[in-house]
Amino acid sequence: MKTTIKYIFGFIGASSATMLIFILPAVFYLKLVKKEPLRSPQKVGALIFLVLGIIFMIGSMALIIIDWIYNPPNSKHH
Repeated sequence: MKTTIKYIFGFIGASSATMLIFILPAVFYLKLVKKEPLRSPQKVGALIFLVLGIIFMIGSMALIIIDWIYNPPNSKHH
């Protein structure tokens, strides 16, 4: 399989964008805010945000890999 910059940017974008938008803010909030209990609405929201970020990252990476498999770079479909 010949790698193109489109596939590299897609894979890096799928992982770094979800890390920066969803996962890291939630983890930082959960680690830095010690005064609130874990069952507080803010921490529950951060946990939901964290889980959704992980799901989005896995889903987007899976879609990119499926695209690599079914539409290889040397095909004429793109």
